[in-house]
Amino acid sequence: MLAAAGFSLMPTMVKSVYLQSSLQAMDIAIWRFVLAAPVMWGLVWLARRGTSADKTSDVPARRLLLVGLVISAAVLTAFFALERLPASTYIALFFSYPAMVVLLSSLFGERIPPAAWLALALALTGIALTVPDFNAGGGADLVGVALALVNAAIVAVYYLLTKRAMHGVADVSGASAWMMLGSLAVFLLLIPLRGLMMPPNPVTLLLLTGIAILGTVLPVFAVNLAIQRIGAAQSSLVSTVEPIMSMIVSMLILGEVILAVQWLGAALIVCSVLILQLRPRNRIDMSIVHEAG
Repeated sequence: MLAAAGFSLMPTMVKSVYLQSSLQAMDIAIWRFVLAAPVMWGLVWLARRGTSADKTSDVPARRLLLVGLVISAAVLTAFFALERLPASTYIALFFSYPAMVVLLSSLFGERIPPAAWLALALALTGIALTVPDFNAGGGADLVGVALALVNAAIVAVYYLLTKRAMHGVADVSGASAWMMLGSLAVFLLLIPLRGLMMPPNPVTLLLLTGIAILGTVLPVFAVNLAIQRIGAAQSSLVSTVEPIMSMIVSMLILGEVILAVQWLGAALIVCSVLILQLRPRNRIDMSIVHEAG
């Protein structure tokens, strides 16, 4: 939920950057990680200061750098898709990724309870209702649709890779910092190819800092911790509350009007999350007791 809250601030902050400057989408993406990576590493340094134990020993740096490359691929495909599609259409297509995570988890042998499948159906229906203009505006750009679905697939792979890479890792902040470094490397390579526009005023710089901290550092750390604690499938399903939070933030800050059908969609998404929390807890594994006699 904390990760979804952080990511939900992104659309409003990005729109505000557009209002305050002439920065393009790729400039915002580069500044996002240029500012986020040092903040993440600074937090890691503060967390480790004064401790004698080496907390980096359980962090698989190479695997986490690879996950960072996957994050950068997700960011790039998202921006390319948004150049071709309305934001609402993109959201509806992008949030197919929880279904992909659940299906892939099932294919890889994870048991998905019936309640989770019901929650998935409710969440996808709710997302479709929160973007009621999905079919508006004539024919869809097929390349944009393909990019949005590829973006969703990359994010699904990110969830599963993170689950494996974070298995048994105690230093979640350090692991998140290595992921951030992998993403930063990709965007630094893009600067010589396309250049980088500087923030033209203090307000824009403040907004970019907010995107880096509230929209990147906080949610990346939170989602990594969530995947480690409750698994990729359930984490992705809970993340479907993000469109609701984005909708409410846009209403409060940008004054956007929320339709009744969108509130209905929001209610279905909330119900899906509640279903996940109400399903029975796993029984205690007593096999070791029986083996011991």
